[in-house]
Amino acid sequence: MEIRQLRYFVGVVEAGSFTKGAALLHVAQSALSLHVRQLEEGFGTQLLIRDRTGVSVTASGAKLLERARAILREIRLTEVELTNTAASPSG
Repeated sequence: MEIRQLRYFVGVVEAGSFTKGAALLHVAQSALSLHVRQLEEGFGTQLLIRDRTGVSVTASGAKLLERARAILREIRLTEVELTNTAASPSG
């Protein structure tokens, strides 16, 4: 599992489809689909239900979505803290 895969998964879910997710994330739809499929293969479970109107999350996908959002939030906070520390050193 990679951070990028988590970002892509969350992006697809929040956008409601791979097409909209690809536009939102500025990546090719095929790349987005590949990364989400790799996540599913890595976990050995289906995370999204795909149909012609978009995507919806499975029970496993909902669990991952909750965790992925928390992980990505922590990464953003860490980046902010480290960036602020480097920009304004003290001591």
